[in-house]
Formats: sequence, structure tokens, C-alpha cells
Amino acid sequence: MISGLCCLAGQVDEKMKEFAPIYRKQYSLAYLSQIRDEFEQRKEERTQFLKQRASPEPGKVLYEENVHCFDDSRRWKVRYIVIRATYVLECYESYKTFLKGSAPLHRLMPTGGTILTTEEKYMEMIDHKMWLCCDADVQEDFAPPVVGMPGQFPVYLRLPYRQDFYFCFRDENFQVEFISILSDCVRHQNKDFLKKKTCEVKAFLKAIQLYGQKKGQYESWDMLTGSDVRVRLSTVWNLSNAAYRQSHSIVSPITGNVTVNYQYITYVSASHTY
Repeated sequence: MISGLCCLAGQVDEKMKEFAPIYRKQYSLAYLSQIRDEFEQRKEERTQFLKQRASPEPGKVLYEENVHCFDDSRRWKVRYIVIRATYVLECYESYKTFLKGSAPLHRLMPTGGTILTTEEKYMEMIDHKMWLCCDADVQEDFAPPVVGMPGQFPVYLRLPYRQDFYFCFRDENFQVEFISILSDCVRHQNKDFLKKKTCEVKAFLKAIQLYGQKKGQYESWDMLTGSDVRVRLSTVWNLSNAAYRQSHSIVSPITGNVTVNYQYITYVSASHTY
């Protein structure tokens, strides 16, 4: 396993070294373009007739409710869910711990997430990704059993290369409300960073496009979700995935190993600078 991780680190290093000069060149171009625009005192183009609403304060609470969650022990437990204007889902042990100011059990950033409401649709998505492994019994590690659900209205949150999350409601109206705010979280986490007009973001997006084209990958826009680190990780993972699958020591059947490997890539890749 250690030798496999060393091999994996070497492949990530190689990809980062290939990407770095492309980014640096695009950053220089973006920086010069910004200076030119400032010198010519150009006004930002207006593409919309209607003014956008001002963003709420990051600390503003948009949603808070007791929700049944399927935890790591594979049991349903009631947790107090809080979603602020940062569009991060905070899961507290209870309402009392939230009032005491305790830290949440976990904070979920649903970047790239897909929301489903039936086990059938969820398992179809799992089956579609099953090319990552060779084990026919991996489904046992995914969706919670329908028997024993505390309500009739489940919500499945499928996250790429990360642990999925499951919620359940006894009232359909509460399910609809939760899906609405969760959809907002996914949308904001996917696109807010990439909408920034800074030189860094402009250069990064162009560099990702050129890097993918250099590798013969022209349809990589589905990877452009989340922050620069998340996009970089998705790019490295997808471009290297064929090589990873050739070694069982790196990617074995999905029983958590793919998540572990992706987290390892996160550590190695995030430590690089352009």
C-alpha cells in the first residue's frame, strides 16, 4: 500500500509540474490585461438589465431544523442541521449543543453534489460509476436500507469521490424545503469561486482548459466546480484515473479506498504552488 501511495504521489507531482508553467503564462497574460483595462479606464461590461440582489451576511442563518441523518455507525439519528449564508451544512449533535456554541460534528460542503429522492435513482447513479472497481458487492456500502427508515421521504446526497450523505423526513413539505436550500448550497459551492474576476481565477480557468486540451480532453467543464483546489484535484484525478486502475495497490474495490486515495491526492496536490 505504501509503495502504491508513493507511486500516486509521483504521478501527482508530474501533473503539477506540467500544469504550473501553463498557469504562470496565463497569469501573466491576465495580469497584463487587467493593467491595460485599468489604464484605459474601461468599465465592466453589463450583461444583465436587472440588478442582482446583495448577498446576505455570511453569518445569517438560512435554515435550521432537526433532521434524521444516517451516520457512520449506519444508524439513523436526529441531528440539528444549520445552514448559513456560507452555504455550508453544519451538523450538530443536538439543538442544545448548538445553543451552547459547541463545534458541529461535521461541516459539509456539497460541492459537485447530486440530490436524489429515491433509492432506485441513487443506485442507478452508483451503478453508472461502478467502472471504478471490480467488486459486485460494493452496493452494500452505499444506500441505507429502506426498512427501518424513520420517514417516507428520504434525500440522497451523492458526492464525487467523497462520502455520501443521507437524510430522511416524515413530512413531504419538510423534505421539499430541505432540498431547496440544499440545492442552493450545491449551486453556490459549485460556481461562486469561479465567478470571481481576479487575475488568479481567470488565469486558472484558462490554464485548466489548455491543460485538458493538451491531454486530448476537450469536455472537462463538468470538472469546473468548487474552488481552485477542488477543480485541480478533479482534473488530476480524471486525467490519471486510467493509470490508477491498472494498479490494484492504488485503487481497489470501492470500500472506502477511492475516497482515501482522493484524500491523499488532496493532501499532495494542495501542497503544491504554481
